[in-house]
Amino acid sequence: MLVLISSASISGFLGEVKERETMDEVTKLTAAAEQLSIRGEGSELVLEIDVPQGASVIFGTLPGREDNWPEDADNYGFTIGGKSKFYPAFASFSNYELNGPVSFGPGKHRLILSTKIDQESGRLFVQISETGAG
Repeated sequence: MLVLISSASISGFLGEVKERETMDEVTKLTAAAEQLSIRGEGSELVLEIDVPQGASVIFGTLPGREDNWPEDADNYGFTIGGKSKFYPAFASFSNYELNGPVSFGPGKHRLILSTKIDQESGRLFVQISETGAG
């Protein structure tokens, strides 16, 4: 019984560590995107993130609402072990084509963040594209 309780405690602790690591990487990208948004159109930055194993991250949507982009473009989040957490941002996110959200699975990602105004809506987006592993 003690082994089972210890195992559950360790599992919970490791889950919290993975969540914290994932949030650190997501926060790095989100903070950079918000700074680029303040600078306006034409800003660009190269950034590397390392998404932990078992995690995925998404920028520009809410769970189950991927078709609702760009209305939900100012949201980001992550999923670990089937549990998702999402947050609002002061930046609007888009893929490079400026037509939807962007997501990444586990591993290292070298990203280019650039700002562009969508001519149709007048909204400033932070476009995220991957240049390959760093």
